[in-house]
Amino acid sequence: MSVDSHTGSVESLTSVKVKRSHRELLSMGWPQLITCLWFATLFFYFGNVHIFYSDIWGHVSYGDWILANQSLPQYDPFLSLAEGVRCIDAAWLSQIIFAKVNGVWGVRGLSHIFALTVFTTHVLFWFAFYLKSGRVGVSTLASFLLVVIASSRIAIIRPEIFGTLCVALLLVIMAWSEKYDSIKSSLLPEDDPDHSLKQTQKIPKTLLISLYFGIPLIFLAWANLHGSFVVGLAILGLQFLGRVIEVGWRTRSLIEICTDKWVRRWLVVTELSVCGALLNPYHIDLFLNSLTFPRNPNLKDVLEWEPLEFRDAEGIWFCASWVLMLGLFRRSREAIRTADVLRVGLLSLAVIIGVRMIGWFSVVFVYAMVPHLANVIPRIGQKEQRLAAESSEKMSFWSKKSPVITAFCVLIIWFGFAFSNIATPLFGGTPRKIDKIYSQGTPRKLTEFLKLHPPEGQVWNPQWWGDWLVWDGPPGMNVFMTTNAVHLTPPRVWKDYLGIARASRGWQSVAEKYNVSTFVIHKEKQVKLDEQVRRLKGFQIVYEDDLGIVVSREPKLISAISQDQDRKKAAADKSESEVQP
Repeated sequence: MSVDSHTGSVESLTSVKVKRSHRELLSMGWPQLITCLWFATLFFYFGNVHIFYSDIWGHVSYGDWILANQSLPQYDPFLSLAEGVRCIDAAWLSQIIFAKVNGVWGVRGLSHIFALTVFTTHVLFWFAFYLKSGRVGVSTLASFLLVVIASSRIAIIRPEIFGTLCVALLLVIMAWSEKYDSIKSSLLPEDDPDHSLKQTQKIPKTLLISLYFGIPLIFLAWANLHGSFVVGLAILGLQFLGRVIEVGWRTRSLIEICTDKWVRRWLVVTELSVCGALLNPYHIDLFLNSLTFPRNPNLKDVLEWEPLEFRDAEGIWFCASWVLMLGLFRRSREAIRTADVLRVGLLSLAVIIGVRMIGWFSVVFVYAMVPHLANVIPRIGQKEQRLAAESSEKMSFWSKKSPVITAFCVLIIWFGFAFSNIATPLFGGTPRKIDKIYSQGTPRKLTEFLKLHPPEGQVWNPQWWGDWLVWDGPPGMNVFMTTNAVHLTPPRVWKDYLGIARASRGWQSVAEKYNVSTFVIHKEKQVKLDEQVRRLKGFQIVYEDDLGIVVSREPKLISAISQDQDRKKAAADKSESEVQP
């Protein structure tokens, strides 16, 4: 029977296939819906993060100073007590970015650049996880684990956000390369004695360009954005070392190690990345400073640089991560990569020494666990599908796809963008109020008072308010300590600061040694000092609100306050006399 005997049969079949393919193309499942909901939530959350009153303002001040002087500071320009201590500004490029954004868009611009940078970072992390697993749901679960483990670090606006963006870009390229640099395809000589499998694997030119040019350029930018680039070099160097160990363990041959293509590739990429990182204003000194920075004795008293406490939130999530890792290693049939073990081990040790490293640990931990999650979770799903088949069900819940789900995905993405603080002004909405952008603990009223009545002598202040006082206080105010310069302060000065902050025995004589004429006190966090400062002889309370108190002995400041009080009293008396008949 000829085709012509059934007119239109071929055309009808073709149209059905086209319709079906279009329907499948536009159909999404529940994993895609959850992924869209997750990223819409992240975008909305990051857009609503408050700007903390701590070191971000020190970085903005540094950026303004660099732009004004067209040079990098040799010493801290805002802390006279750190004079003579050399300053290696590892975040100078980030500080310029912050200063430029603040100068053009103000505090809202700082909030927006934080939201866009951190959101893009997490999208890149998700993409790296997807390259390793090939599963949307697993990648979203991994992204969720990353946020949970690093929950204490993701809401802080500081140059570190650019470092995490760089490591996300690095992991995307590394995950892409692992499709070709894998144990199964390259390290099974008994299955492939002629190495025919290796020869047929052609590496895309774009991947080679990303390896030899992209990664070194990432480190070129990273070394000038934030000192965490040494963590990135460790991640990259352990990729090379892990490959060496894998090849050596499998072949027991030094020649095989030296001739392995990926060993040589990772070696060259690591060398080029080190050279790229050396292109910074301080050259090798930046490396040495970044490596020795955690050993600064002043950081022992800073909360985020303290050793890990297993009863704290970071310690609980750290232990839970290790339990999860051991469980996945026990159940997974995926090969355990040596580089992943080395990275998780190194960053685990770093977290135990300093809790601040929990953010970097979460990155390498989740990156290492993704292939094992992708191996274990589908096998659990296969059991559920078998049970569903036995109970005569057509399709499991998670396997369903529909254009309706796709429509919901589009709506979720739209609402996540439209209701964010970034997009609201674009649609004619009212921008978020300035009061909602600053953190509640920001002493804005206090600095307004100080700008009207600037202290002339040495001011003692809480370290966490120092950067804000420099940024928003009167120009040239002589603050005692800032968060941005804790590591630059001589140890003796830092101990004296702590003695005053804790109201230790003899703190008044220590304050007299530095000729402190004005005290700025955080009432909630410095209760003991607050009580004793109020009783100091020769000092008078010149300002007080719910957050802080200013006590001074400067005659000009005291007289100015007395005059203000007299004027207010005279105005009140005048208003009362006018009201009376």
